[in-house]
Amino acid sequence: MAAEVQVLNGHSHPRERILIVARDGNLRGTLSETLESVGGYAVNQARSFEEALSEILLTDFDLIVTETELPDLSGMDLLAVVGGLRPRARVIVIDDDLSARSAVAVYRLGAVDYLYKPLNMSFVLMQIERQLEVRRTESQRPHTVEDVEPSEKNIDRARRLDPNTRSAALVLGRQQFRRINDYLKDLMSHVKASFVGLIDADGNMVGAAGTLEEYDLQLLTRALNIDHNAQQSLANILEETKFHSTYFEGEHNGVYIVEFGSPYTVSLAVICGTEIKPGMVWLYTKRAANEVNDILKAVPMPRQFPQLQR
Repeated sequence: MAAEVQVLNGHSHPRERILIVARDGNLRGTLSETLESVGGYAVNQARSFEEALSEILLTDFDLIVTETELPDLSGMDLLAVVGGLRPRARVIVIDDDLSARSAVAVYRLGAVDYLYKPLNMSFVLMQIERQLEVRRTESQRPHTVEDVEPSEKNIDRARRLDPNTRSAALVLGRQQFRRINDYLKDLMSHVKASFVGLIDADGNMVGAAGTLEEYDLQLLTRALNIDHNAQQSLANILEETKFHSTYFEGEHNGVYIVEFGSPYTVSLAVICGTEIKPGMVWLYTKRAANEVNDILKAVPMPRQFPQLQR
């Protein structure tokens, strides 16, 4: 059967397919109707993760637009799945409101754009067309050896799809994020910290209170992943498997780090002045860690997703 063709700017193109995934019926309807009538695109709709997954398994979409909050799972889950099942599909994520945490997470998972409500529909359509134009350019470029996806990326996607190795940012819901942020704000208040942050195993900021510049966040994330050889040697001497708490002391600031959680490992980092008594900081930090850990334990194990395409 011959492919459907649309004419854009005087040039003919195969009719591109777009999937709109949203619990918001008005958003689904408005976007779909506009894209079909104005853009001439072939548009499919889905109300939930389950419906979207069925559509993605059946159709190779050029672009997917999804809300972060869906009735069953989340747009983050869908984004991780798309990266494995349809790696050439471009994904735009729409959030209920602006969230730095969500923005970092969606871009890490491969989204090409992050929009938030209230939406300017003209701007949304402009972004959709821009991403489709990039997709057209990529599809017309001759394939080379460099276009073959590195095995490390495939391994990373597989890890994100595996329920046993997924990061905390991909399994927590909006209410859970809010509860975590409340605990972090209480902790910051109790110990008079300048910053409190919860970071998952992938370096995503799960929750935060206070202020921290982006470059400081990068340094902090790097510090959490340091292989502390001296600590490991001391742990071996004392017949411990590892130490879960770390303290960096400077002239003016101290950084307290507590690692915890199973199966979703996170690190709670607290930055406060050295005049604050360490014992009090550890007391409140470990109390907050226990409260966050209870939230992590209550998260159901994610479902198994389809295997990656070869």
